[in-house]
Amino acid sequence: MVDIVQQFFNYIQYERRLAAHTLTAYQTDLSQFQTYLNHTHQLFDLREVKMAHIRGWIITMIESKEASTTVNRKISCLKSFYKFCLKSGHVQINPTTKLIRPKIPTRLPKDVRFEKIMDIKDKLELDTASNEFAKFRDYAMFMTFYLCGIRRNELIELTWDKLDYFQQQISVLGKGKKERRIPLKSELIEILKKYQQIQTTDIVNPEDNCIFVLDNGKRMYANFVYRKIQRYLAMVSTQKGIGPHTLRHSFASHLLNEGAELNAIKELLGHSSLAATQIYTNSSIEKLRQVHRISHPKS
Repeated sequence: MVDIVQQFFNYIQYERRLAAHTLTAYQTDLSQFQTYLNHTHQLFDLREVKMAHIRGWIITMIESKEASTTVNRKISCLKSFYKFCLKSGHVQINPTTKLIRPKIPTRLPKDVRFEKIMDIKDKLELDTASNEFAKFRDYAMFMTFYLCGIRRNELIELTWDKLDYFQQQISVLGKGKKERRIPLKSELIEILKKYQQIQTTDIVNPEDNCIFVLDNGKRMYANFVYRKIQRYLAMVSTQKGIGPHTLRHSFASHLLNEGAELNAIKELLGHSSLAATQIYTNSSIEKLRQVHRISHPKS
């Protein structure tokens, strides 16, 4: 049994190339499912699982008030696992074939108005007058998030060799290890050039040639980045749940509001399908409704 599970994780890591955080989540999900089977059904072999067992687990999670997004991810994990088992000959029937995911309520992405983003930019830019490494790093990191619209893990993985000042672009490794090129505004190029000079002076051998590193030169970790960006956004917004992804949403929403085509935004964000990008259209329409309600003369 352990061999099958390990084969599955080798498959999604090395062949499907799923992101590290997805691998960790799937390991937790499969372990929790096995615990449920052991305790509730005294079932210890994943190959003997029926759809009824899986439905029972889903009902248990829903009754425990698990978020729809969490339940859906766990279902995705099981679908991937049993699809692999069927393909590998470990099972004859895939028990997840007719499984239906719970509907996830549509949530409009959080973003911050352009003027507020510029207020943060001005504050961070003033802080760089001392040429302190940490302050300039935070400024460069904030502006890279906003002007490139990249994900948190994508920023952490950025290396100097992927930055092309001459072509004015940067190569980003996204989900599924898919690489995309993002054009750089001249303003961001100047910020990164100055930051690179400061890093070269203050940091000896930054780990893995990473662009953004900790004060000791080590690779940044996800919580560090989240706390930094959350702290700066909190200066201008009282929204809950704001962080690096808020800047990604702001990047997309501001582009759309300025007339950018949805397909172009899709490519910049690294979305695999247009459906993921269309949520920004809903966000834009909602803003138009608000303007209409406030501005249209009452009858």
